[in-house]
Amino acid sequence: MNLNFADTLYFKKENTLEIILGLHRSYKSLQREVQICCEINDLTFNELIVILEVKKGYKKKIDIANKVFIKKQNLNLILKDLEKKNILNLFDNNIIITDKGLEVIEKTTNRINEKIIKIFKKTDPKNMSGFINIIESI
Repeated sequence: MNLNFADTLYFKKENTLEIILGLHRSYKSLQREVQICCEINDLTFNELIVILEVKKGYKKKIDIANKVFIKKQNLNLILKDLEKKNILNLFDNNIIITDKGLEVIEKTTNRINEKIIKIFKKTDPKNMSGFINIIESI
């Protein structure tokens, strides 16, 4: 990790602890939000991840399997379930998101995005640069 003087400006022990606690609370809060979104849309976490990867442009099973580290047999089961739920359509080797799937993704990402914005608004501005630098380095 390359740090210059400006990056380390707020890396005092107290600020570092605040950043770590903030990251931990943020992670727990976002994890809870993702879980709620999955429950609302009757999805598993893996199904949500697969939908998001398809939305990013991965249209072939092998690409998705390599990207999210899911075994191909499990991916096939997930894709079949998503097709039954009318979220994805499978054509030969291509995967297409349905209108219902796009709606689910939109609602989910908007809800999680709102949570992230709330978390950043609660963060003390003097610690924000350190917080952002840590996230960028991850």
